[in-house]
Amino acid sequence: MTYRHTQPGILILLTSVLAALAGAAVAWRVGQWPPAIAVIVLMIAVAFLFSSLTVEVGQGELRWYFGPGLWTYRLPLAEIREVGIVRNHWWNGWGIRTAPGFRLYNVSGLDAVELRVGSSDVRRIGTDDPQGLAEALKAQRAG
Repeated sequence: MTYRHTQPGILILLTSVLAALAGAAVAWRVGQWPPAIAVIVLMIAVAFLFSSLTVEVGQGELRWYFGPGLWTYRLPLAEIREVGIVRNHWWNGWGIRTAPGFRLYNVSGLDAVELRVGSSDVRRIGTDDPQGLAEALKAQRAG
């Protein structure tokens, strides 16, 4: 393995906890516990699944996964045409998003590495180490 980095999903964790607390407060106020429990369980699941984003470069591929790694995304390095460092707008959001012109995988922050794949596919991998990831991808593709 040439490169491995895990970014904590502080923003998603904080947002999930606040949403769960808000749901519990509203339920307590109006006395509707079943919907509140559903919101709390959903927010705990979101916090668990998106608690971090791990990115790995090695063995001819780029891999990334959220939280405990229930699903892993893989991309052969040979399919990557271009690598660049970008800064997302806050309105692009966090998690897994499809925005005009690209797909975004992000847990916190605005920095990302943009990958041009094929003729029109663009993917952005959010990271708090954009320089390190971009350099690892360029080195692996060159070597």
